[in-house]
Amino acid sequence: MVDAMARLLQAADVHAGTTRGRLRIGSLGAEAAMPYAQAILARLRGGHPDLEIEVRNLTFVDMFSRLGTGEVDAAFLRGPLPPGIQSLHLATETRVACLPADDPLADRDVLTLAQLADRVVVDMPPEVPRAWWDHLTVNPRPDGTPVRFGPVVRDTESMVLAVTQQQAITFLPSAARRLYPRAGLTYVDVPELGVSTAELAWLPENRDKPAVAALREVARQVLQQARTTEPAAPSGVTGAAEHPDGA
Repeated sequence: MVDAMARLLQAADVHAGTTRGRLRIGSLGAEAAMPYAQAILARLRGGHPDLEIEVRNLTFVDMFSRLGTGEVDAAFLRGPLPPGIQSLHLATETRVACLPADDPLADRDVLTLAQLADRVVVDMPPEVPRAWWDHLTVNPRPDGTPVRFGPVVRDTESMVLAVTQQQAITFLPSAARRLYPRAGLTYVDVPELGVSTAELAWLPENRDKPAVAALREVARQVLQQARTTEPAAPSGVTGAAEHPDGA
């Protein structure tokens, strides 16, 4: 009878176009504060008032593992994602170097990777997929030179603190200028770093769960609306392509 009632409630929700239950969404650092994420969460809450939505902060250490353990049902992450994780591409933006304000290169408008060759870069704990951080730090560099890694950090706040304390430099999405303004920090464009991709991620086995399916559908709606209402679209929204395995 309990199972029958659950199926009846689910069928009623589908008919009414709403979803109930609980949805736990992870956010790597300030990803949930990005305009596209805020638009998705607002529409999800408005369209599914009976759905309990909880946003949980993720660190570099647990951003992928919490999906695997089921502690979060989906997550706002940064690519490239490891195999076994599906995603919806949310946005693309340039990346920048984060330097101590008194670094001799901090007053430049644009830098090259060659100019940063002797700088120490923050490193990730062993739990973080090495390929992810090597990609984001361009390790090795185009000339084959390995990156000099320094202090290990577990989250973005620790990362920018290491830079303000002149222990190392790091590379971040350009949105860091707005999300992580700090005394003693300077952000400089480095075109060779390429772009940063924002992804809404989930595991394949969770894809069609009602709450995750509702989140995916709302995200697609927000991105579609952004494309049709530009320039009033949320900043940074570029597309809605799903990646079946990794991003």
